[in-house]
Amino acid sequence: MKTQTTTFESALQKLEETVDKLEEGAIPLDEALTTFESGVRWSRECNKFLENAEQRIEKILKNENGEYEQKEFVLD
Repeated sequence: MKTQTTTFESALQKLEETVDKLEEGAIPLDEALTTFESGVRWSRECNKFLENAEQRIEKILKNENGEYEQKEFVLD
């Protein structure tokens, strides 16, 4: 899994594929555990994207007084 080249959409797709594979229930236990571990990694990857998006939105909307206003976004 390459964090720098992964998009939220591709990470979410990988997570959905992982869940589908586990829900089928037709894989051996060892493979199921490996697949589950992969799913946890994809879930964490998606969460990082969502946290980043939330921070960007807050930066755009909140001023120093905690009031909401539009601000120019500067990538850190």
